Amino acid sequence: MPRITLFCLLLTITTANLRAQSVEMQPYAGGTLLMTALPTAPFPAAARADGHNYSGQHYPREKHYQDSTVAIFIPGGFERGDSADYIVHFHGWWNSVDSVLTTFDLPEQLAAAGKNAILVIPQGPKNAPDSNGGKLEQSGAFAALMKDVSRAAARHLNLRSLPPRQLILSGHSGGYRVISYILQQSREPIREVWLFDGLYGQLEKYAMWLERGGQRLVLLYTDEGGTYSTTLGFRDSLKAWGLPFTEVESRVGEPLPVLPDGGTVFWHTDLGHNAVLHKRQQFAHLLRHCAWLQNKRKK
Repeated sequence: MPRITLFCLLLTITTANLRAQSVEMQPYAGGTLLMTALPTAPFPAAARADGHNYSGQHYPREKHYQDSTVAIFIPGGFERGDSADYIVHFHGWWNSVDSVLTTFDLPEQLAAAGKNAILVIPQGPKNAPDSNGGKLEQSGAFAALMKDVSRAAARHLNLRSLPPRQLILSGHSGGYRVISYILQQSREPIREVWLFDGLYGQLEKYAMWLERGGQRLVLLYTDEGGTYSTTLGFRDSLKAWGLPFTEVESRVGEPLPVLPDGGTVFWHTDLGHNAVLHKRQQFAHLLRHCAWLQNKRKK
């Protein structure tokens, strides 16, 4: 290889790595919010190199599939160790990292729950009607993302490394698809999955994860979010297969239900599709009902 070409290649790699390591830090919800661009983020990806067409409209790559932002929230008082529990949340259609932070209060809910865990929000299709998971639909891609995320968290906490101890995957609406591919292909220690009105398909991938020993799958669903019939059909399939499940309900004016530690939880709610994450602090409720997640020690 000519020396000038090799030099340009090395310069390109070095520049890319420096960009990947650039982290914007800010106080947030009683903790620290790290905003970084990672080369292992879902996008850009070959699957959307030409953008995406939906319902007669084109969503170009430059506007909707170029953002490699990943938000990492470390709650105040986080107790450092040689590993950490991570909650990775995937947003749905017409959303972005910024809109998730301002609308659904996930860092605030993690802080309120008092759990010693780190929240991760990767940028998916940005403000687009699309469930595609980009690079994360490929084998090994989620492990690579978590390696980069754990490095960024470790640098902030002055640690050499902070690999995942256990993982929770959380998804709202269209976030179901990327989660299903991760479950199918990843060897990461994924202990729980929470879908907030998001079981639109990929049922076999979720069923296979349960059969392989996934500890708990929580399915919040509404009457009008488009998941009602699919969710109940999945419940009937689990019954036929002999897999354990529990059904719970929550309505306005009632306390949120007590949740079992394992199996599949079918949680029906009278809330609307865009309210299931935060209107009654459901995300925080799930965190509190995670017995294996460590609580932060009170000072």
